[in-house]
Amino acid sequence: MQSAYFLQRSALLFFAAFAIFSCSNSVAKAFSEKDMIIMNVAVPAAIAAIKAYHRGENVEKAAIQAAFGGYIMHQGFKMAPKMQEESAIKAWQSKCMINFGASMAESAGEEFVFRMDIGPVWIIAREGDIKIRPGLNAVIAPLVHLIEGSKPDFQRSLRYGTLAFKRSSDPDGTLNGSSALAYSNANTFTTNADGAHAGHELVHTFQYRRDAMYPLRIGNFIKGLDERLGDSWVDDTAWSMNWGLQCAWADATGRSKDFDIPMEKEAYYLEQKYRDPWR
Repeated sequence: MQSAYFLQRSALLFFAAFAIFSCSNSVAKAFSEKDMIIMNVAVPAAIAAIKAYHRGENVEKAAIQAAFGGYIMHQGFKMAPKMQEESAIKAWQSKCMINFGASMAESAGEEFVFRMDIGPVWIIAREGDIKIRPGLNAVIAPLVHLIEGSKPDFQRSLRYGTLAFKRSSDPDGTLNGSSALAYSNANTFTTNADGAHAGHELVHTFQYRRDAMYPLRIGNFIKGLDERLGDSWVDDTAWSMNWGLQCAWADATGRSKDFDIPMEKEAYYLEQKYRDPWR
């Protein structure tokens, strides 16, 4: 148990250090392909290496597997911004690539476990045994959208494999009651009735899956929570923790939460590089 806690803290400290580095440099330079490789390939490989080292396993093998899984994620991220123009098959392909790549990375050095988020639940497959478990964030997020006045968009939910909502637009193009053109909340997003900017928000839902394999989650800060959740729930709160920390950094330094934080810079970079500018 002591070793598990030490391992957990080591990975958490590494991720925190990387997050601080990303925030401190996110305004100094534009987001680049190098940053994408670091976030999707290098960081998963480094965390897998830390875990393997403390377990006495093959560090190189674990790092290579995690890096390969991260590379698959990287390719899925590049597809996300174009999904407004692509078919539902392509959208599901990109989502499956993200989930398979993330599963490879988080299973590095251990038994392979495939985890995929579908709406408010996670599908978890291990040695032929398939379980369906609700996620803490995945259950709360759609409730937040409904409370805010968004309506379920079943057509786009099926198209993207991601819970989608819609709201009417004001004359300036922003969503009714919101200052945003579109917005996301972990594994869900809201657009206008036309689905404008869905590709940008889909990037954020992919970040949610990527972040789910990192130790920056509420269970690592509230003692005993993991034990209470047991095997009944998935602690998928890392995206919200990451987003909250980045927004806090933006507020403390006078930056914009909508443009300057790394999560937004990544989404804008992908959209500008792999899709025409917003229409």
